[in-house]
Amino acid sequence: MCDTVNLVPFHAPVQALSKTIKRRDEKKQLRDSLLSIAEDAKFVLSIKQLYPALPLLANLRCGLWYTAAQHNHTCYFKSTDGHGPSHHDFSIRRLNAHVARLCATKGGALIVDATRRGKRFPDALAKTVPIWACVWNRAIANTRCQRK
Repeated sequence: MCDTVNLVPFHAPVQALSKTIKRRDEKKQLRDSLLSIAEDAKFVLSIKQLYPALPLLANLRCGLWYTAAQHNHTCYFKSTDGHGPSHHDFSIRRLNAHVARLCATKGGALIVDATRRGKRFPDALAKTVPIWACVWNRAIANTRCQRK
């Protein structure tokens, strides 16, 4: 006689069968998610090794999952900061001035964030960070011009 582990009897109600299948799927999804995070973390580490002089910043929205102990600093760029369906604007809620200072002193920075499946880039990196960088660059350039 073979061992039966976690098998639902054939005559079990549909709800019980559905719950058992859902539990199995959740365990598989959790395992797959953790494996995906581990693979992505390896990728982040490989990029960091290509640019050892640049600081690695984990975006506090989702980036900490992928940087573990490698990140030097954190930042907080929210996907909805600075853009909407019909406007692009600089958000003063999260200035990330420490990131601007790091970029100025180190020549740049590596920012790590994540997005859902099917999207190529997180909105924070595709929209918010470019607007943020543009505003900081223009503000610094204007300040330098005024000093001359």
